[in-house]
Amino acid sequence: MTPRKTLQERTKELQVRLTNPAGRKELQELESRYYAASDRPKPLRTSVITYILVHERERGLITG
Repeated sequence: MTPRKTLQERTKELQVRLTNPAGRKELQELESRYYAASDRPKPLRTSVITYILVHERERGLITG
């Protein structure tokens, strides 16, 4: 079992991925997987990072 990350750790990790095209593609794929799992689309004015954090927090994958 992987240790849970704090909200700040996970936010920083996701922000770093935005800095390059491959990382942005990873975030889009993660958004798609989370949408498929929850059937809740990302609201228009919500960043992909916020969408991912909300999903992971609801499932107990991150703390804080």
